[in-house]
Amino acid sequence: MRNRGFTVGGATARRLGDPWRELADTGRGYLSVYFSDPLARWPVREITRPGDNKSDPNIETGTYGLFSTCEPSMRNRIVHDGAATVFFLTTRRRHQGRVVSGYYHVGWYTEGTQGAVNRDYALGAETMRFIDPILVSDLPEPLSMICGAQFRTMKPIDPAATSALRKLCDERPDRTTEYLNEVARVESFARARSGYAYPSWGRESGFTWQDAADYYQTDTELSKVPNSSKNRKWRCRECGYVIKSGALLKKCPLCKQMATLVPAEEDL
Repeated sequence: MRNRGFTVGGATARRLGDPWRELADTGRGYLSVYFSDPLARWPVREITRPGDNKSDPNIETGTYGLFSTCEPSMRNRIVHDGAATVFFLTTRRRHQGRVVSGYYHVGWYTEGTQGAVNRDYALGAETMRFIDPILVSDLPEPLSMICGAQFRTMKPIDPAATSALRKLCDERPDRTTEYLNEVARVESFARARSGYAYPSWGRESGFTWQDAADYYQTDTELSKVPNSSKNRKWRCRECGYVIKSGALLKKCPLCKQMATLVPAEEDL
């Protein structure tokens, strides 16, 4: 399966043009924890998460942080440190613990909707691979200890651990196509139930590269915006609409303007 010039799960790397810039790889990496969907047969992101539908890891475009505001500090450090390999971890069943589901090797980055002032860099995978989930407890040492240590959302890892974990993933059959099909299936389920693939976004369909241009940084006068709201409410500076969302959205669900939502703390 091909996606924007690279073979999903394969060795053929893709090249991205403007406004994407090449990311130098220093050999380091990150562990990134995400919510997986309990309705899914493969551990794709939690598309149906109530009031906080997830768009990352966005494997259908091979991006992270292009459509969402998740983990700005990690994305910022990846760009500045060249920690180009991001391994994805999630918990499918509470009694089992975390699993490793796959990785991106990031080759590209650009400023996202909120701009560098908000550490909003979008990451583009040069290659990616998703696999049958590996229990962290089943990993060989020292990977089991590194991946099993207590951390909440993300953790940097050194070149030795990055290389060893990537080798382990590459030795397993590629399941990226199955993950992509599962994303589409869960989106279809959500749309059948609510009319939207992403109800908290007011979004009827999934994500494609045709959507990307709307999410690049274009406003040079951007101000700093908090990435969270104490009461989960956000007000659009353009249309005045107040929404409830577990995370800052890049696009107003009503007027569809970009980078206009700010915390609506006065509505407490």
